[in-house]
Amino acid sequence: MSKAKKVAIGVSAAVLVLLTVVLIVFCPRRGADETYIWAVSDDYSSGNAASLEKTAGEDFTILLFTDIQLWTLVSDNRRAFAIMDELVERTDPDLIVLPGDNVSGISTDILTLQLVSKMESYGVPWAPVFGNHDAEGNATLEWQGDRFEEAEHCLFDRGPTDLYGVGNYFVNIFEDGTPIYSLCFMDNGRYIDYGDRTAETYVDYAQIAWYKWNIEGLNAEFGTSVPSMSFSHFAFPEMREAVEKYGILSDDGRYVIPEDMGQGSCAYLPGAAPVNSGFFETAKASGLTHAFFGHDHENDARITVDGVTLSYGLKTGPSPRPWNSAKEYGGTVITIGDDGVSVRNEVVASAD
Repeated sequence: MSKAKKVAIGVSAAVLVLLTVVLIVFCPRRGADETYIWAVSDDYSSGNAASLEKTAGEDFTILLFTDIQLWTLVSDNRRAFAIMDELVERTDPDLIVLPGDNVSGISTDILTLQLVSKMESYGVPWAPVFGNHDAEGNATLEWQGDRFEEAEHCLFDRGPTDLYGVGNYFVNIFEDGTPIYSLCFMDNGRYIDYGDRTAETYVDYAQIAWYKWNIEGLNAEFGTSVPSMSFSHFAFPEMREAVEKYGILSDDGRYVIPEDMGQGSCAYLPGAAPVNSGFFETAKASGLTHAFFGHDHENDARITVDGVTLSYGLKTGPSPRPWNSAKEYGGTVITIGDDGVSVRNEVVASAD
């Protein structure tokens, strides 16, 4: 082969690589056009939400995979999957919840497909929400949401398109035909400009009205008062305020939660919106008992405020290094039993 031909082949290969990068970065995969406008005047029906059944006399187990954050380092992704496999084997969950930052980096389309394949392999219902890293790659949240909705065991619903974000939906747990818990999944997972700074977004006012409409509609339909849990990526301002007010600073600078209020600690104050839109107060009055968050990898605190338990999920998996300083990896287990709700962390591995 002549030198000129070798050069030509080399140039062609370089151009092909460059075009591939351009397609990945500048030509994102977009989801199907979808419009669903919700109004508070709409009639409510529990049949419009997914439902799961709790067997009488048995516990209902929810497993959190928090901030899996699959990315470009294959070894980290394999380790995350191994941790997830171990957790499913240990806990035998009835539902798996992903509180956001499921993928990150450039090729979020490929990573999303890998995530869906892994989650479907468990044969267990699963429910994801989005975080701040899910939208940074070449696949829009709408495209990722479409892949979730196509999956056989995934309960994700893109939800009303006039609410903030992608993926606001409910899953109701029934026992003997009666709802015993309502699970609210909300997208609050991007940063916004507040003028003087960029910070975590708040739960939108329309999302608050939508939450209240769902809970009140469910109660009215069944003539009961159904407690609820919420799952979102960013912590609420009340979580930050409680940790700052009640956390005891340790020698290494962590905020340790007093045993009479909860457990665990925070390496830093929770990342939460600098403004309070009022979701916590509205939800508390409507029967909220627990709220679960991700985002802050090094925080594993759980604290009860005005009767509502606010909890971080334990980070699942080691990525993305070197921006992750979590000391332990695993999951968080929520058990709904006849005698109430319990929450615990399941540690699978320690950081290197």
